[in-house]
Amino acid sequence: MQAEQPSDGQPSDLQPSDVVSGDGVTGDGRAARSVRTRRAIVDALRALHHEGDLRPTAPRVAERAGVSVRTVWQHFDDLETLLFEAGRRDLEIAQSLVTPIDLSMPAAQRVDALVEQRARMFEEMAPPWRAARVHAPFSAQIQSNRDTLMQLAREQVGELFAPELAASPDPQALLDAVHVASSWATWESLRADAHLDVDRAMTALRLWLSKLIVTP
Repeated sequence: MQAEQPSDGQPSDLQPSDVVSGDGVTGDGRAARSVRTRRAIVDALRALHHEGDLRPTAPRVAERAGVSVRTVWQHFDDLETLLFEAGRRDLEIAQSLVTPIDLSMPAAQRVDALVEQRARMFEEMAPPWRAARVHAPFSAQIQSNRDTLMQLAREQVGELFAPELAASPDPQALLDAVHVASSWATWESLRADAHLDVDRAMTALRLWLSKLIVTP
């Protein structure tokens, strides 16, 4: 997205105040409006990603959000700050799709639960994560967001399969294998490169994890 900065030198929409301004809007009202506008811009960016537009321009984001291009750059200093906010929103959504899995279940059932959960999350998050891949080489923030997500995913499988890891002759190698096998990069390869539908991709992932975790 091209950074089309406003050139008229006007102040931002956000002017917090404890008194009612001339337009009848309190400082709290202005702050709330600013939050809604920022969210609308972020959601517009994510909506375009879901439609396959991985590098939308500022005018397209503004049009989708129902604001002017100038307003986009009043709320976000540059592309990096917009990507940061979008990445934070993506992390919120991804975490909302991760529900606790009963650690007392047999290994095979834990594998099934993880496969179902990851498939659901990966399908929902694939569009913005594909866009993030496009921008990642040029954005330290996107790289940081990716590293955070990968670490959280690794911690989840480490906890979920703790008994099997403890019994392994090489717990670190097994954790590495399970982590990568259950990652979005692997899922994306199954879906985009191998052209498998969701059910077949889940079957493949379940087979890999079963071989790693369930097979003695």
